[in-house]
Amino acid sequence: MARQRTKDVSFEQGINRIVEGTHIEGSIRSEGSIRIDGSFKGDIHTSGRLVIGSTGRVEGRVDCMDCESEGFVLGELRVAGLLSLKASSRVDGEIQYGRMAVEAGAQIVGVCRLDDEPEIRLSQEERKEAADHRGETSRLQQTA
Repeated sequence: MARQRTKDVSFEQGINRIVEGTHIEGSIRSEGSIRIDGSFKGDIHTSGRLVIGSTGRVEGRVDCMDCESEGFVLGELRVAGLLSLKASSRVDGEIQYGRMAVEAGAQIVGVCRLDDEPEIRLSQEERKEAADHRGETSRLQQTA
């Protein structure tokens, strides 16, 4: 008797996979989770979870809800929720995250910014004005 398949797969059950030995260039947009054990070059946008295995390599811009990495990322990594970097992981580039867990041995080369820092969204001029204002406030408090 043949097993009937259903076309309705929930996003938690459906995982998009790029297996070891596969090399892809382009753009991925998904509402489900993605696991990369091969290499991907381009942009990844997912409202799900991104897992980069120990043999995984991602070059480009990544926007995701949560990310766990054991592999290599080169470029921009923007994680709204939890970014978990395992001991074998390496990130070269810019990281923006909601929360971050880093195991001993993980390598980060670049800039890390907490997503809920209000100054992240400020222009360079606005940052300077805010810094100047904080300096003036400090000076006023010291003289009072």
